[in-house]
Amino acid sequence: MTLVSIILAAGSSKRFKSNDNIIQKQFYLINKKTILEICIENFIKLNLDTKLYIVVSKNHYNKVTKICNKYKLPFPIIGGRTRQESVFKALKKIKSDKPKNVIIHDVARPYLNKDIIINLISNMQKDISCVVPTLRLSDAIIKCKLKTRIKYLNKNNYLLIQTPQICNYEKILKAHKNVFKKQNYDDDSSLLKENGFKVKYIEGDPKSLKITYKEDLYLIKSILEDQLMKNYITKTGIGYDIHKLIKINSQTKDKKFILGGLEINNGYFLKGHSDADVLLHAITDSIYGALNENDIGYHFPPTDNKWKNCNSFVFLKHALSKLKEKDAELVHIDSVIITESPKILDYVDEIKNKISNTTGINKNILSIKGKSNEGIGFIGRKEGIAVFSNATIKITDD
Repeated sequence: MTLVSIILAAGSSKRFKSNDNIIQKQFYLINKKTILEICIENFIKLNLDTKLYIVVSKNHYNKVTKICNKYKLPFPIIGGRTRQESVFKALKKIKSDKPKNVIIHDVARPYLNKDIIINLISNMQKDISCVVPTLRLSDAIIKCKLKTRIKYLNKNNYLLIQTPQICNYEKILKAHKNVFKKQNYDDDSSLLKENGFKVKYIEGDPKSLKITYKEDLYLIKSILEDQLMKNYITKTGIGYDIHKLIKINSQTKDKKFILGGLEINNGYFLKGHSDADVLLHAITDSIYGALNENDIGYHFPPTDNKWKNCNSFVFLKHALSKLKEKDAELVHIDSVIITESPKILDYVDEIKNKISNTTGINKNILSIKGKSNEGIGFIGRKEGIAVFSNATIKITDD
């Protein structure tokens, strides 16, 4: 695997806890969700091609295992006494994934900016060991210890370091092996820098605040609530398709009846320019409709021989890529297949599994049912099959 991601949530939150608050920050509730859950959800929304691990303390392993199961993540990794130990344990644990790069993030920063992540990944060059988001200082700073003189520092010489950070896996693992138990670093880029590796700094996001003290919650809560209450709207698209149903004979014996990607032997085939998968065509058009993206004929003209006999999953995957481009989420698909043959109920589960396994669409949001035309009209005479499909999506109202 090229990229593996780690969220560190093993800290004891000593500075966060107080006399009236004994909850660790990763389990503090905002809008009925723990900060850990919010962090995981925000990470999942990034749609990265990555495997995500959560690092936890031994005391909270069972609790976090339930959270990982909820989001279909691997079992948690048990961390150490310090952040550095936790990272090192996680790095050793993910070795079997053979990552090229690893993203390391603190649960104490539940707000995630997709543009920052993309920038981190795009800046990860061959000669770079780590890319780090940073912020310039706005306030004046001083160095002050008890019984010593105050030293005024030039704020232009300092940067605030944030996470997530992306690191070359082999180099960060080597750096941890070199310094383990000798010195404790607050972040991974500092460890790499001290060990002679090249680190690149990019501009971070001021909204990616770190929760250290209870007082930090006031500002981060408003940021997260604003993010969670983003102007989402629900849109619905309608798809419709129909194809001629033809009985197979000696001259058409090589023809296949394809429905929802599933090959069904019922003595008929559907006539069309592509593979004539009437169900996938209707679903695809319903997604295009919800996105205001025209229809299949617009994106894949039937006059173009390039698409002759084409597998209809090509069309559906293109519609799903448009969803991703617009940062939209597929909420539900409801399709009704109008046919006299085959009996759809016999194939619903197989069709759902085929669509889910091929496209990644959660089968739980797929509703597929069949209706007979009671012998009426061309469908009733087994001369054609029609499909109506509705796609419901969640998209930001820009």
